[in-house]
Amino acid sequence: MSRKKWALLLLLVLLGFGYVKLFYKTWNKTRVPASADAVLVLDVKRVTNTLIWQFLSTPSKWKTGNLFSKRSKDTSWRDMFKLPDYVFAFHAKNQSLNNWYTVLSMDSRKGFEAGLAKFAFRRINEQEYANKEAGLYLYVHDDNEVLLARAPAADSLSVRQVAHELFTEKKFMAGSEIRKAIDAKSHLSLYITPGSALRETGIFTLNFDKESLRIKGDILPAQPYLYAEENFLYAPESLSSAGLVQPPRELFERMGTETKERISKALGLNADSFFVASNRSYSIDLQSIRERQDTAITYTYDDDFNPVENKVLNTVREPAFSFFANGAHTDSIYQYLLRNQKLENGAGGMVFLPMPLVRSYCRQNKPGNLTIESFNYQPRPASASVKALLFIRLSVAAIPPDLLRYLPDAVSDRCRNIEEFRLTVNNTDNRSLHVSGMLTKKKNALLLFDF
Repeated sequence: MSRKKWALLLLLVLLGFGYVKLFYKTWNKTRVPASADAVLVLDVKRVTNTLIWQFLSTPSKWKTGNLFSKRSKDTSWRDMFKLPDYVFAFHAKNQSLNNWYTVLSMDSRKGFEAGLAKFAFRRINEQEYANKEAGLYLYVHDDNEVLLARAPAADSLSVRQVAHELFTEKKFMAGSEIRKAIDAKSHLSLYITPGSALRETGIFTLNFDKESLRIKGDILPAQPYLYAEENFLYAPESLSSAGLVQPPRELFERMGTETKERISKALGLNADSFFVASNRSYSIDLQSIRERQDTAITYTYDDDFNPVENKVLNTVREPAFSFFANGAHTDSIYQYLLRNQKLENGAGGMVFLPMPLVRSYCRQNKPGNLTIESFNYQPRPASASVKALLFIRLSVAAIPPDLLRYLPDAVSDRCRNIEEFRLTVNNTDNRSLHVSGMLTKKKNALLLFDF
């Protein structure tokens, strides 16, 4: 055989190997139980290929990037499990919303046991291991398949129920349903089964590139919530803006008592009394986090027991914000606040007591409009608008850097290249809800996320 033929054969072999390694994907139909009501699908090869392309197309990262760095000799998750082409994480019906599961294959028994020791898993019996601090639970089946659960050890019964369905009863979600999430052709997709909340299957997708990360999805509620979108006005210069149309009574009731109690605790108000059905919408404008100098005065005594005044100059950071509630009977909210001693008469007006971060005032400006505003808020014209049921905008780049240190390091590091986050929910023909969100990178950043 001539050299040209050998070269051609070698090229074909390399192309075939590259195709199988980078693009050819398979998936296992026995990874999701029939009881699953939500499934997250991670396309591992799509994510890998995108990261490789970002690395190759950004030469300035070639020296500092660690995409192709050598694997550490220290034990990691990769020593415990084989990474499949698709990772399926699912939630089982009638279980806690915090419980999520995935099934993975062991890479080797030796590596698995080394990982158990490294990550401090406690052996419960021959099949089960738990890490209480991390909230992880492992159920081993046939020395090969492992059900990895994000669930507390106290909820071991739920884990065993899922394991029994998968490994003993062998009841799996129909492949045609899982295919709907795979066919979305996205880096990450979320499949939600129809039921009491949704009339049809809901699919959400997440995709990313150098410039942005995008979320899209459409859901058809079981009950058509016929309510109009609001035209929310906002100032693009503000740190954050948000707007929400008053949720329909049916949707608000679906939140359940526990969720509403959490909202009430966070606001320092009764959620049912504040978010009344006659309201039309709510919006908030967070202009910035402002600094002011505050003098603290303390007294000590000298040797002769004479008082000595000490002054300490402190720098205080406070949010400058304004909250608006619009509706036919916002005066009922004002009266609720008065009755429950949430307001106190002050020099600048009625002080809103539930706000602990900054001195704020509550005003009933005119019929149908209630405002809660911080003393340092500076009203300015809104030059932009968006029509939606829900709207959230956050200028991540405008967050003071020293405030980011309160976030976990992994989160604060990822925020340094992000310019803005947006999320909108729109009403489509009074039947379905369209959800869209986007993270965009700073203009001077090379990548949205460094690697």
